[in-house]
Amino acid sequence: MSRYHNLEPFEDKGRTRRLRQWLNVLFILGAIVGMAWFTWRDHDTAIYIMIGAGVLKFVELTLRIAKL
Repeated sequence: MSRYHNLEPFEDKGRTRRLRQWLNVLFILGAIVGMAWFTWRDHDTAIYIMIGAGVLKFVELTLRIAKL
């Protein structure tokens, strides 16, 4: 059985917690800007913005899975 039960609160005490929080904020802002850009401006640029946001999320996910 795992160390944490599903109903028990999990405290994230990892060294990269702050970095992961900032990466999540940048991901959310990038996704919002990308969607807005797609709606009102150039579609190609918007796709690049959203790909960049996705890369940030992938980096955050990698840090979380590695439990650094």
